[in-house]
Amino acid sequence: MKETFVAALTPGTSVHSTFLVQAKERKIARSGSAYLDLDLQDSTGTIRAKLWDCDRFTLDFEVDDVVQVVGEVEDYQGSPQMRVRKISRCAPEEIDLLDYLPRTRRDPEQMYAALMDRLRNMPEGPVRALLLATFEDPELARKFKLAPAAMSYHHACLGGLLEHVLSLVELGDLTCDHYPSLRRELVVAGLALHDLGKIDELTCARGFRYTTRGQLVGHIAIALEIVRAKMRDIPDFPAALQDQIEHILLSHHGKLEFGSPKEPMFAEALVVHYLDDMDSKLEAMRAQYAADKDRAGEWTARNPALKRELLKPTAD
Repeated sequence: MKETFVAALTPGTSVHSTFLVQAKERKIARSGSAYLDLDLQDSTGTIRAKLWDCDRFTLDFEVDDVVQVVGEVEDYQGSPQMRVRKISRCAPEEIDLLDYLPRTRRDPEQMYAALMDRLRNMPEGPVRALLLATFEDPELARKFKLAPAAMSYHHACLGGLLEHVLSLVELGDLTCDHYPSLRRELVVAGLALHDLGKIDELTCARGFRYTTRGQLVGHIAIALEIVRAKMRDIPDFPAALQDQIEHILLSHHGKLEFGSPKEPMFAEALVVHYLDDMDSKLEAMRAQYAADKDRAGEWTARNPALKRELLKPTAD
């Protein structure tokens, strides 16, 4: 059973524990010797690691394997980094993958129950029928409770997609309270359905990876396919409403260069895009602050998703 987790690793800590290999790259040092550049993770976070003079070792592991590691944690430019002394692959029967993949801090069953309560309280009609047909589907619900929202950008954890969508639905209601001209049902439907395709775009069987279908088709097209199939099963689903819901799915990334086949062309589609963008980026910031809480100075490391360093919040 895994005992030492990334969150407890600080400079000076000796390490004898297991980790999931998130990234592995052989590089050449200035001295000419080879070394391995590694990202090692568990359910509490990720740590960079180096195995120097790696050609001296028999390396029997690859990305997504769980490995036994012996080493120590050092300080590197203000962040902890592990110097690996020994590393070897663990047998599959020795591991519980829940120890190695990041998980939402909230209970997925409670979050799903909260989402379903909100959807069931919608007015009777085709939008409610569509949402219940979708989220009461047992296989879809199983995947949705587990799926990450992204590989690394935001909510990149088991249950992250559900946490993101529940947050958005709550934000959507607040936004509709402030702007009463918005069609609330359309906003809630768009927010609930916009990332539905991620249940098949990403896999979390070991690390978080794109499926082959996810790489080839993408979550927007997959979501459109799922939603259209549910609409076909609802008698006399209004054609104009179908077009508007599909437009929200197609435009939720906002701009063509960000992967949206269409840009938002009515108010509810614009709201879905901006709330999605805001929630994603605020979560990316929260995760960066958490990762760099012990980093010296006023600034975090560069956030690869936001492409900038972040000023740390100061206590009042």
